[in-house]
Formats: sequence, structure tokens, C-alpha cells
Amino acid sequence: MSETIGCGGHEKGATEGIFCGLRDLPFGKRIHDAVYIHKSAVGGLPEGARTAIIEATTLAAVCDGDFDVVKLSLRERRLSLLTYPGFFTEAFPALAASTSIDLTTGTVSFREYSRTDNPPVLHRKEEMLLADHPASSELVELTATAEASGLFDDPGAIGFLVQWEETLRSRGVRVEGLRLVATQDCLPTAGGESAAPGSASPVLRHRTAIQRRALSTPIQALARHGYLGRGWSVLDYGCGRGDDVALLRQQGVQAQGWDPYFAPDEPLIEAEIVNLGFVLNVIEDGNERRAALSKAYSLARRVLAVAVLIGGRTAYERQRLFRDGVLTARGTFQKYFTQDELRAYLEHELGREPIPVTPGTFFVFRTDQDEQVFLAERQHCRNQRSLKPSPSRLPSVPRPVLALRPRQRRVAGASRTRSVWKAPENQEVLEALWSNCLALGRVPAVEEFPRMGELLAIGTLGRTLRHLANEKGGEAMEAARKERTGDLLVYLALNLFERRRSFHSLPESIQRDIKAFCGTAKAAHEQATALLYSIGRPEVIETACKEAAATGLGLLDPGSSLRLHSSLAGRLPPVLRVYLGAAVRLFGEVETADVIKLHTRSGKVTLLLYDDFEGKPLPVLQERIKVDLRHQKVVYIDHGSDPTSLQVLFQKSRLITADFPHYEEQVAFDRRFVEMGLFDFSGFGPDLQTVSSVLTEHGLAIEGFHLTS
Repeated sequence: MSETIGCGGHEKGATEGIFCGLRDLPFGKRIHDAVYIHKSAVGGLPEGARTAIIEATTLAAVCDGDFDVVKLSLRERRLSLLTYPGFFTEAFPALAASTSIDLTTGTVSFREYSRTDNPPVLHRKEEMLLADHPASSELVELTATAEASGLFDDPGAIGFLVQWEETLRSRGVRVEGLRLVATQDCLPTAGGESAAPGSASPVLRHRTAIQRRALSTPIQALARHGYLGRGWSVLDYGCGRGDDVALLRQQGVQAQGWDPYFAPDEPLIEAEIVNLGFVLNVIEDGNERRAALSKAYSLARRVLAVAVLIGGRTAYERQRLFRDGVLTARGTFQKYFTQDELRAYLEHELGREPIPVTPGTFFVFRTDQDEQVFLAERQHCRNQRSLKPSPSRLPSVPRPVLALRPRQRRVAGASRTRSVWKAPENQEVLEALWSNCLALGRVPAVEEFPRMGELLAIGTLGRTLRHLANEKGGEAMEAARKERTGDLLVYLALNLFERRRSFHSLPESIQRDIKAFCGTAKAAHEQATALLYSIGRPEVIETACKEAAATGLGLLDPGSSLRLHSSLAGRLPPVLRVYLGAAVRLFGEVETADVIKLHTRSGKVTLLLYDDFEGKPLPVLQERIKVDLRHQKVVYIDHGSDPTSLQVLFQKSRLITADFPHYEEQVAFDRRFVEMGLFDFSGFGPDLQTVSSVLTEHGLAIEGFHLTS
């Protein structure tokens, strides 16, 4: 997990000279808007850069032996201290740790890579050294050998350890110390015959296009977040057979598709939304893959949706490695990304931080404003709690929120105004105002309430709100304020966790929320920081899980975990929502799973996917995804492949609430199923095969949510 170590106020002028001369350095490895140099070359940097490095090491409390490479941003007042323990002893060392320092804010963040399975790998080390360094000549020769072997032909396929090792194998090369030597391995071709290392095989890309009867995963994600109902245009880049485009048009969406094989003559035009669904993973050429991503992003006015396959290779495919992926039995190419690898690839190529929405699906926004609006709305939309007033008595606006106190003395004209408020023709706009207040948790600004003109024709806003305060009581508004304050702090805390560059572009609505709920931006930052730090304390997580279970949210296993349906995630206490949000950064939205399991002590979140969770009284586990926040790892476990040991979810009613479909039927089913006394529910309980056998033996069957004889 990224850990924010500390922050302080540092003026921009203190680092004004950090960029001077960096672009014209005669040494240094340049990647996009950053330059990498070895610490031995710091003396060759301009004075401003040297001063910035000294300031950074002081802020991070690190010494010379704690890092090997300095990454200097050419665009921001930011630098990173990178640790490569094998810089001089290994040909291509893996990154062990990174300390990032923002010299504008004084914020320091640390990330450890030594425990990850697929850390970044360093190449072309000689570029980071001064020309007279003793190791330069040997490293220059190493790079020349790598280039001659074709190892650097696809730069996008060698940045991480797993892909780098597969590139070495596919090219028939291995590393010995600081040298590259040839091996006897040969690369199988699509026909099954051996080929010389580095030789090409025909790849039949068009065979990867499948026919769809429902919208694809990335298009469903766009629909789930309301982007298809705004009148925005959609371009499906690499549309295959065009099924997504046809389905979108049936729903009245302005959609266009382009594909190099199936629809090459269709125009490539800009659109608010561009979908690049399952395209990158079927392109075997790294440069072409990069070009496709860049082109798709250039056509997106608002947001690019990217989806790839996340998973492992079959036994057959493991014997047919090709470039940075595999050749399938159908003669197609597949590159299996990891979630973290895809995130890093998109950020590296596009220069923006992608947002995960499902495993293998990311949104990349064109502007900071659109990105922050999405992040803010996502936290607001997740809270499903109803704020509808009860029919018997409408709750009131609390006085601390609206700063309203009903007047005790008679005011001239009050009787006339009161009669205006009571007029039937004015009730609709008054109720609309009240609903708006409940939705925002505060008084709306003029631009947030379109009917403000009608309202002001009735009376002043202050007097109208005082009338509503007298009429409706305070419980609902107080709940709305508390809820929206939690939404705000969760949103701010997760922005701090991810260190998003777009954080400075807060939507106006968020700025109003900060003023209404926290008073000042400084106070909001302090509260959000405290909330973020609290997720690292097991006792805080455990207490919050107990509180959630006490309010009817899920099933608590004391000292171990809290389990609940994913639709209830927005109702959790803010600290648990931040805890889940950290898992979202690695996995995608938790709502794509059925059950969430929050481990109270181990820093893990487990997501469980079942076969028809909503429609079956005894759903069967299909997949388990374990997100390890402390080690930044995601593990996917398939539970649906072995029919002899399918795991059943018993007493499902304990994980859902009364507003869930079939809740009453589920409660009745669970009660009877337990009261029969036929099964031992300790541990995971009996598997599906055992349940079916025992029920058959007793002449029982499950029909819908009923047990029948």
C-alpha cells in the first residue's frame, strides 16, 4: 500500500530552479516528462536540481545508501528516489522501493516493490551514468547485445519482470551476471514447428472478434455510471463485428464503430466516449499496440474506456510464448495483463492516471475536472440509503446545518407569506427545494436549484427555509448532512491515497461541500488525512465492522471478518469505505462482486462471485478474489471448475437487508433449512453435491425459494 509519510508547506519558489538545464543534459535516461540519473551523477546536475535533491532527501529522511536512482520530473516539482539493490551487480535489476516527494506540498510517499511478483525492471543503465564512470563501457556493450537480440524491439513489453523474462525466453536469450548468452530454446510457430528466436508467426487477429447478445463489459460500465444517458456520442474503436454499436443504437445512443478488418471504411471521428474494448490484448506488435491506444485516446473528447483480458494462460499456451503474450490454438494472439500492469501501462503511455472500474477495465478522462466529477459522484452514488421522509411526519432541517431559527415574534406580512406557502400551487416547488436540500445535505446554491426563480416569487430563500424548518423537523436533514460529510471525506481521503494529479481541480459542488461541512479546505484536508491513516489500524477496522454489523449490515465473524452484499458498501462507515476504496484501486469497483469480506486484522479484502446470487436461495461460489492491501497483490481463485467440490453459500439472508429482492422468501427458506437439522454448517458447510444427495435421500427438492417434498 502507498504510505504517506508526511507533509508540510513549501513555497514554489524554493524549487523554481529544479527544471533549469535538465532537458539539455548530456546524460540521463529520458522517459516522457522525466529524466532518470544514477546518484553518482548528481554532481553533474544544475545547481537547482542538486538543491532539490538535497531538500527531498531531507524531507524523506533518507540517506545516500537508501536509493540508487533519482527520477526528476520535467513538468512538476516532484522527484522520486528509486532503490535498485543490484544496479551494478545485475544486468537488468528490479525495482525494490520508491520514495516520491512533492516539493510543492512537501508530501512524501513510499511504495515497496520487493514483495511483489511483477516489479518494474531497469534497462539502458549506462544512460544514467556520467560518460567517465568505470561501469559505462560494460553497460554500453550489454545494451548493444540486447538490441541486437531484439529484446528492445517492443519497449512496452519489457517494463515488468514477468514480461521481461518471457521476452528473454521467446528470443532464445538468458542473463548470466552482466552478460546475455544464447540458449537452445526455440519459439513454436502457429503451425507447431520450431522457429529461430525472434522470428515472427502469423497472427489471425480477426478470429478474436466474437458475437455478442449483450453489451460488453466496458460498455456496461459506462452505462452503470450514467454516461450513455447523457446524449453523448460513442465511438467503438476496434468494434469487431459491431454488436455493441448495434445494441447501443437500439437504445437510442449515437454510436459509431471502426475496425481494421470488419469495418475499415467507417469514419474515424471524435466522440465524447471512446471504447477500446479487448483490443490491446490481441495486438502482438508493441508499437502498433501503443499507436492504437494513442489514437483511441486522441479521439475521446471526454473519456476513454479500456478493457483487456485479466487472467492466466492455459497449459497449451504456456508452451507457445510469443513476444509478450501467447499464441492460441486458433492462431490468435493474447496478452494477459495483470490489473496493476495495465494501470501502469495506461499511465505511462497516456500521461494520465486511469481509474479502475472492473478487473481489466479502466476509465481515462481527458480533463482533471471530468475525472474529479466522476470520483466525487461515485462516492455519492454508492450510498444507497433512502432519505425519503416518512408519510406521517416529514423530518426537519436541523438548526446547526441551515443556521435557521424560527422567529418567535410576529412579523408584518407573515400571515400573508404563510398563506402563500400553504397555497397548493406552491407545494411542488417547496417539496422540490426540500428534496434538493436532502440530496445535498445543505442549502443549494442558485445554480444547483433550477427553480430558484419560482421560489423567490413566493418569498425570500431564508424565510422559506425557516418555514420548512418549522414544518418538517430535523432527523432527515441531519442524516443527510452526516451522510454527505462522510461521502466528502471518503472522496478526499481516496484522492490523497492515490495522489491524483487532478486533485487541484475540485468541482464547484465539492468546494461548496467543503465550506458547508468542514468550514475550510485545511480542515477538510486534516480530517481526510486522519481518516486515511486510520485504515492502517486493525483495531479501528475491527471496531467499524462491529458497528456496521450492529446496524444490520452483514454478518460479523468476531476477530476475523465482516461479510455483506456488495450493494451495501455505500452504507458502511466512512473508514470501511476508504478501506474498500483502497481495494478498488487494485481491483475495480466492488459492486462487480456479490459478497464483500472485510478482514479485520490482516489488511485484506475478499470479493466473492456466485452463480445467480439474487435468484437462488443457495448460490454456488464461482470465483474468489483476494486483495492484499499491505502487499499490493490481487489473487484470483476459480471455484467453479470442479463440480465435485462446489462451495454453497448458506443462510444468505444474514448478508442482505430487507430491501433486497426475495428477502422475506430467503429468510423463510433459511429458517426451515436450518431447522431440518440435516446438515453441519461448521466451516464452509457441505458442498453442493452433498446437499443434493441428502435432500434427495429425504425426498426433498428446492423449487425457487421453497423446499418441497
